[in-house]
Amino acid sequence: MRDTPGSAGRRRLLQGLLGTPLLAGLWPAAGRAHPALAIPERAAQALDVFQLKAVAQAKLAPPAWHFIAAHADDGKTVAANRSVMDDWLIRVRRLVDVSHIDTSLELLGERLATPICIAPVGNQLLIHPEAELASARAASRRRNLMIVSTVSSMPVEEIAAAAKGPLWFQLYASRDTALMRFLLQRAERAGCRTVVLTVDSPTRGNREAERWFAPQIDRSRLRLGNFEGYPGGPRIGDPALDWEIVAWLRDNTRMQLVLKGIVTGEDAERCVRHGVDGLIVSNHGGRQEESGRGTLACLPEVVAAAGGLPVLIDGGFRRGTDVFKALALGARAVCLGRPCLWGLGAFGQPGVARVLSLLQAELERIMRFAGTRRLDEISPASLERA
Repeated sequence: MRDTPGSAGRRRLLQGLLGTPLLAGLWPAAGRAHPALAIPERAAQALDVFQLKAVAQAKLAPPAWHFIAAHADDGKTVAANRSVMDDWLIRVRRLVDVSHIDTSLELLGERLATPICIAPVGNQLLIHPEAELASARAASRRRNLMIVSTVSSMPVEEIAAAAKGPLWFQLYASRDTALMRFLLQRAERAGCRTVVLTVDSPTRGNREAERWFAPQIDRSRLRLGNFEGYPGGPRIGDPALDWEIVAWLRDNTRMQLVLKGIVTGEDAERCVRHGVDGLIVSNHGGRQEESGRGTLACLPEVVAAAGGLPVLIDGGFRRGTDVFKALALGARAVCLGRPCLWGLGAFGQPGVARVLSLLQAELERIMRFAGTRRLDEISPASLERA
């Protein structure tokens, strides 16, 4: 039957509505019988990041999809990153003038329009031909901070040229100190002002699905742009990594230093003693250790021990309300990993931009309901335990 303008419009409306968690829960049979109704055809049609996830999963080859979805062991830590969001309830306030919402902040010398950032994720050429360049261009629209991965497909110089906004560089340690100097120098020349050292990977996580599909990966999409021009090859990882790396980095780069992967108060205290500039609460998205602890559960003890150092967080953030809860518990900013890859796999640059705009809109909305007009008005008093 041919669509009339009215019927086509109604179908598009149903496509959007049935894709939302609310109606999917109220009408699960319809959602199962007509899965196509939940699939947006353009990035701008997506009503939440979960719709972009569905599009990406439908479009991507299994090896690429499982690169995104992979988790350690049984996925308990991935699940905990999400379930811990429900441990906190938001206390809404009434009769507050919330006609203007300001989400701007200063973070380690960077003036940002929003606390929503892009986490370091490598190998994005597996997901989309424009890889990190698409992500960087999307970040530029609202000047979202982007952290470039050591194992990015595209070299940091090209990403910086595409970003035209704040950019940090994530570093994996290596026993090859000449390689680390090479990477640090590339990042500095590209304009990165902060290096983020990942400390949560003394060994590789047991990602079974990723290993199963690895032989099927399109090898033409495997590129490590930051290692191009280095004669020794990409030798990264060091199980002997210890706190001495902080002094080594201070001696070998002018960039500010943030440690990524801090999840206990004890390690946060050591960060303070060793003079780092900031830290990120992270369990590598549940891809490395199977600790079973969600990052939001780790955040309060880390903030309490961090001595005023700026604390960022990643792991399981899918809604603006999730971001709000992290800010209330003391995080200065929140980094998104998988959702940005969903957007990239679904629609490229417009998909990543849609992820960022959706969470920004959701954050501003819950700030209005909570009567918090600026980020500094969001505090532990904005929450209560479930």
